[in-house]
Amino acid sequence: MADDKRRLTSYVDSMREASSVITRENPDFVVAPMSGSIPFIDAMAIVDRDFDPSKVVYMPASSRIADVSRVIKDWYGNFLGTVVESPHEFPAVLGIDEVVSGSSVVRCMKPIDLACSRKRTEIKQDLVESLHSPDRDVALDAVRSLDILTRNKNAGNLALIKERIADGTYRIYPHIRRNDEQFFVQTTTEALDGKLTYRTIGIEDGKKPDAERNKEYKELRAEGRIIPIRVERIISMDDPNFSTAVFEDLDHPYSGGYVRLSPRVIGFNIPHQYIDFLTKIARHVGVDPSKVNPINTKSILDSARYLAKQDANN
Repeated sequence: MADDKRRLTSYVDSMREASSVITRENPDFVVAPMSGSIPFIDAMAIVDRDFDPSKVVYMPASSRIADVSRVIKDWYGNFLGTVVESPHEFPAVLGIDEVVSGSSVVRCMKPIDLACSRKRTEIKQDLVESLHSPDRDVALDAVRSLDILTRNKNAGNLALIKERIADGTYRIYPHIRRNDEQFFVQTTTEALDGKLTYRTIGIEDGKKPDAERNKEYKELRAEGRIIPIRVERIISMDDPNFSTAVFEDLDHPYSGGYVRLSPRVIGFNIPHQYIDFLTKIARHVGVDPSKVNPINTKSILDSARYLAKQDANN
């Protein structure tokens, strides 16, 4: 009983700290990989009355999902395609994930990084193609976008490019155009470097000594891309009663005796054990337990909007 209370206190403290980190970082979106991070969101909504669950987007990331790395890459790419609305404004995104060895976090971050890289390449290609447009206004808008993206650090050079577009210099002196295009491409590449970098909170389970954690995980943490929060035990982990989102089963194939899952959430299973878990947290922090329930069920179902067509139609 004393061990359970101590572990609950540690878990609640870690959720308070995670919510505090989110408040400090002030991201536009909080990405919650499913299913492990769903209890974190429900718990933070209880322990911190100022926590804003409307910022949370839920990403299918279970290891039981068929071709999960490709699913994550496509899902995150579609997510970026929706939320990146201009070539010079980038939303801040922060994840939250459970950590034992750290290998699952690394497995999740690699396809996200690929999606971010692809989006940066798309933005660069769009700007360069616009610069080449025969429509002068389109070309000038590309230069203005790069000026904003670079925060006016190259304002003089870009102003000169705008003048040359406007006065027809490039039609007379193609070598000047080639030089300016090379400058534009290089400047765009440098300006986009580091944009859309994904960072995550890592809720680190204390049962795993840090020396035994995944090497790549520790490297990402040292780079500041993972914000570690220690907890004695992630009491919501590895218990089917805490996997409340129900993914669609695939008829095939089987792997290690497990049915592979589609990334589509088709409903919810909320057993009494999960409600008991939320109730214990509420009592621990002095919140009326009768008023706590799983939250964001619509947002969890809406995660399907970012699936690739091949996954959404499975």
